[in-house]
Amino acid sequence: MKVIVSGGGDIGRVAAETLSCAGHDLTVIEKDRGVCEVLASELDVMVVCGDATRPDLLEKAGIEDADLVMAASGDDHMNVITAVVAREYGIDRVIIRLDDPAFNTVCRKLGMEEIVNPKIAAAKQMADMARRPHALELSTLVGGSIRVFTAILRKPEHAVKIDELDLPPGALPTVVQRNGEYFIAGRGFRLMEGDHLSILCDEKDMEALTAEFGA
Repeated sequence: MKVIVSGGGDIGRVAAETLSCAGHDLTVIEKDRGVCEVLASELDVMVVCGDATRPDLLEKAGIEDADLVMAASGDDHMNVITAVVAREYGIDRVIIRLDDPAFNTVCRKLGMEEIVNPKIAAAKQMADMARRPHALELSTLVGGSIRVFTAILRKPEHAVKIDELDLPPGALPTVVQRNGEYFIAGRGFRLMEGDHLSILCDEKDMEALTAEFGA
């Protein structure tokens, strides 16, 4: 997958590094020349120095062949403009970082639903940490009310097959981490104490999952 990331700050850098390590073709557009030099020397990505709202810079970054654009700079106005220009180039998937939730409605009216609000996501994660038992890991926000809930299995009764778990309707086990290895959580997969089980769920099911997997 060819991905263009606008913004080489903390969020853009981590996203670019993660996707690059996963084998994707990454290009980062960053205005600060010093940051560009650091990115070029430390990451296995193409770096374009300039303003990501400019069509000529986006073309230089290869937007005509891109599968995904991530507008991840620390400037909401720039991110919205970058996203709009990317859509004009026919990019279906645009992920936008917005620090000010006031822009959410505008972006959704423009048909852009993949929005990340770092401050809101952090606040929800902190609230989850406050209410979770020690046996649970932090849940993460996927989008809207969809979460990934990860539990450390510490109860003997959870050492069963995936399809024998007592889960809320619609909750979907996805991945099991065991001793540094990862496994697809198929219906017949047998769990063991100490496994880390990730479950895709709606936010309304968080309390039930916490009650089920808590200490």
